[in-house]
Amino acid sequence: MPEARKSSHEAKDLPVPQLVLPGDLAKKIGQKIWLNETGGKIDAITSWSANEEFASLGIGHFIWFPVGKWLPFEESFPALLEFMRKKNVRLPAWLDQPQIPANPWTSRAEFRRNSNSPQMKELRQFLLDTVAEQTQFMVARAQGAMEKILKTTPDGTEREHIVIQFTRIIRASENFYPLIDYINFKGEGTNPNETAMDRETGRRQGWGLKQVLLKMNGDTSDPKAVRAEFADAAQFVLQQRVRNLPSNRVFEAGWLRRVATYRPIADPESSPKRALRKSLRVTAAQ
Repeated sequence: MPEARKSSHEAKDLPVPQLVLPGDLAKKIGQKIWLNETGGKIDAITSWSANEEFASLGIGHFIWFPVGKWLPFEESFPALLEFMRKKNVRLPAWLDQPQIPANPWTSRAEFRRNSNSPQMKELRQFLLDTVAEQTQFMVARAQGAMEKILKTTPDGTEREHIVIQFTRIIRASENFYPLIDYINFKGEGTNPNETAMDRETGRRQGWGLKQVLLKMNGDTSDPKAVRAEFADAAQFVLQQRVRNLPSNRVFEAGWLRRVATYRPIADPESSPKRALRKSLRVTAAQ
């Protein structure tokens, strides 16, 4: 991408690619993301993990906080509903309020008790019927992610690096799957609350898209190589999070299996089991 390699003071002018995903492809990619999040289980499209303090809904497990609850994560379910409303998607009446309401179920126990209530059944069917729209929301979030990332990145070589690497992964994946899945999975990497202290350096480190793009250092345009590099960078960032937050180790194997799906199918390293074995060797050596 020699045309993108301008001097650092011009990095702010590098064009950020626009993401456009056809409706039929959106539904196909949405199904794949749903498989990542829930194993494709219909009931799991409305869930509340025992390890979390909020409900996770839809193919992307969009976060929805209970009434009166604030947590240091970006709440994405209300934003999804606002997005769909702007696209003239009809919401369930109890959600179609001037301001999207908070999660009416205040605890996981209450959520599970109401798993077959009329409201929950209606919500589940609504989410099953809007897979393509949910995917388009994730595409829009991926586009918006770059705006957030660049706003938090000073002009200069780091900003230039981020735009170049973002462009590489966009060009390497016609359906944008690795990109939109990772952003939905671990966020943009701009929220200071979504960081952890590195015990060796004393610096706070995030685990979102920004950190993955900064970790990438290649310049090849070969799609397979770019996707493998993106997967490697994502794996590094997630393992760094586990080192900084040892309690997260329980999630590590699942995270790495997910990241392995970003690799080209023809790449032998794309096997989730192989990627997991490789990551454990890296962890043991550190």
